[in-house]
Amino acid sequence: MECGELIRIISERPRNFAWLLGAGASRSAGLPTATDILWDLKRRYYCREENQEISQQDVQNDAVREKIQSFMASKGFPPAWAENEYSSCFEKIFGDDRERQNAYLQKILAEDRVSLSVGNRALGALVTMGEARAVFTTNFDTVLEKAVAEVSGRSLAAFHIEGSYAANDALSNEQYPIYCKLHGDFRYQSIKNLSADLKAQDAELGKCLVNACNRFGLIVTGYSGRDASVMALLNAVLQTSNPFPHGLYWTGLKHSGIPPAVEQLFEAAKKRDVRTEYVVIETFDAFLLRLWRNIQNKPQDIDEKVRKSVLTGVSIPVPGRGNSGAIIRINALPFEPPGKCLAVKLKQPPDWAALQAAERSSGDELIFGKADSVWMWGGRKKVEESFGSALVSIEPLDISKYVANPRDHLYAKTFVESGRFMLATSKARIGG
Repeated sequence: MECGELIRIISERPRNFAWLLGAGASRSAGLPTATDILWDLKRRYYCREENQEISQQDVQNDAVREKIQSFMASKGFPPAWAENEYSSCFEKIFGDDRERQNAYLQKILAEDRVSLSVGNRALGALVTMGEARAVFTTNFDTVLEKAVAEVSGRSLAAFHIEGSYAANDALSNEQYPIYCKLHGDFRYQSIKNLSADLKAQDAELGKCLVNACNRFGLIVTGYSGRDASVMALLNAVLQTSNPFPHGLYWTGLKHSGIPPAVEQLFEAAKKRDVRTEYVVIETFDAFLLRLWRNIQNKPQDIDEKVRKSVLTGVSIPVPGRGNSGAIIRINALPFEPPGKCLAVKLKQPPDWAALQAAERSSGDELIFGKADSVWMWGGRKKVEESFGSALVSIEPLDISKYVANPRDHLYAKTFVESGRFMLATSKARIGG
């Protein structure tokens, strides 16, 4: 299914759908994904045990990753991408010390690291308006709570493990919105990261998700499906009398592929005549902003807080002819972005955290964008310094068709705007 078709389905009847959010939904707010946390744990453990110093940026290098992964394997850790890798790492590193685990998560998911994106604000607005009635998440953070507060000035209380008994009562009594943290909240003692936790998903929270999926369709975004306990709950929905009455729609990024666990869920769902669709999206932000634009009768005050800018007609009178000198209006000079940039190929596709770290380490002399490939403006030498042996090639790339229609390619719009700012400050050499 095309993304546009999913937007049409949701926007026509948004109250027919519940949402399931994974770490990808919080990553747009600057927080790490489960994979980011995994590699951070591995890096810290390796440095501590081997008395080494390795930065987060160094971990983007294939050789460094292989060295760390080999060491982890020698210590009995599971192989990379194993189903139990996440819970096993937490278990082996923290043991049953909840206090250390909580302290680590509070630091890496600290609220001062949250920078709400347009996608976060759009979802917060849908919750505020009552268009997103039930939202479930595997995340521990407070991104959605902050988004609701920013667009509405009101608070959003989450059901989590400490208050799980109330979640089903709220659903039964239609006390919307319902926001449910399936794995807990890092601000409390009970969070689910250890294998024993994940095998015994909290019964009340799980029951609330299953019951909600008997009333609503489900939109899954930012979630990889690697958590066996949550996938078990979704499969349990298929054993009920009215599974996913408005369909099951799973979104994923380009070239990420459909996870095997999701394919198995889809096969089982089709046997129950449930409509299932895997929908490719550009980013979480692009998906939610596109949906927000198609929601009808939006309150103007909320719309302004979501987008934070609106187009306004401007009429500036031209001064009449006179005897004074010419008036130069710098802010009226057009900016013509170049139609070419450089495409950077690395041995391991980098995540945004690695690209942002490279920008900072270059003294803001490099600008990166991420589409099907990594786009770059700046000097070749700086790229070589930033990525070292992980760099495969740097080739010219024609991006004129993307730059000409930035509204249809949000990543190109962000790339161009970053380039315009850097050009104004004379820190980057546009075009390489």
